[in-house]
Amino acid sequence: MELNLKDKTAIIAGASKGIGASTAFELAKEGCNIVLVARNKEKLEQLERKIYSKYQVKILSIATDIRDISNCELVNQTSISSFSKIDILINSVGASQGGIFWEIDDHIWEESFDLKVLGTIKMIKAVLPDMIKRKSGRIVNIIGNTGKQPSPRLLPGSSANAALLTINKGLGEELAPHGIVVNAINPGPTKTERWVKLMEKLSKDTNRRIEEIENDFIRDIPLNKLAKPEDIAKIVIFLASDAAANMTGTCITADGGWTKGIV
Repeated sequence: MELNLKDKTAIIAGASKGIGASTAFELAKEGCNIVLVARNKEKLEQLERKIYSKYQVKILSIATDIRDISNCELVNQTSISSFSKIDILINSVGASQGGIFWEIDDHIWEESFDLKVLGTIKMIKAVLPDMIKRKSGRIVNIIGNTGKQPSPRLLPGSSANAALLTINKGLGEELAPHGIVVNAINPGPTKTERWVKLMEKLSKDTNRRIEEIENDFIRDIPLNKLAKPEDIAKIVIFLASDAAANMTGTCITADGGWTKGIV
């Protein structure tokens, strides 16, 4: 299948680890120019070296905090200066702590929405002027299936995901006349660094072993396993490519069959 990604330029927000980092490798494998964005400069530089040593693509890393719109605008400007245009934006930002609802501090809710929801919004706003001008662009939002199937111990993240699903659907319609498509993927439980930290937090809060908590999730997954970051990244690549040419405002669920709803 021809994905037509060679020499395209992709910004990956939240690129330093997990699904974002795996997506960067998959895009590089297809010959994309890569712009890595995250807050941790050391991790970005390490990832940049690994990707370049394997694929020799043009690559740029920008350590910044996308919760500030001016930083998002700088990412956009720097990317255009370096590569002349932006074809693809991948948003893979934000992680929410879980816990028992009445024990979750207010700042956990604020942090969840500030980075995952507002950070995603600000990155999209930053790249839109150039995409609208060129009447071309692909935006892929990595969200999470708890937005459709909330977990009682993951409500801050579930709520943020639900908000992003709404934005994803609405923007698909809004931007279609401008030649820009907006799609998303809802991963289920995925073995990332964020997942490990979440399990550690739930273990501490509930005084249960991590293995027991993970098994509670896996028990409800028909494929009987957690996803790997690269499993999700391959679907992100599909959504960023010409293979998904007739899709916008769509969200693909990739959760091993965990979601029980028909839609």
